[in-house]
Amino acid sequence: MEKTPLGKTVTCYGQIRTGASVQEWYETTSRDAGRRAKTLRKAGFCVLVSAMGSQITSVGHANMTLLTVLSSADLPAVKVERMS
Repeated sequence: MEKTPLGKTVTCYGQIRTGASVQEWYETTSRDAGRRAKTLRKAGFCVLVSAMGSQITSVGHANMTLLTVLSSADLPAVKVERMS
């Protein structure tokens, strides 16, 4: 599980792996997508961050951010949590 330099846990709400990339989504207000992107970029990964806007989830509306890592290499672990 990834921790920031301040020891805060980064929580991902979903992750999809394809042959050449990994996509993860985060709640925008938590700022976890930015923390994860910064960590991965420092490790040498090519990372794209995109706003997904308001999404309907099982717990209501949430603004989400999509993080795309253009690599098939193994990434540092992240806590994946389901919204329920």
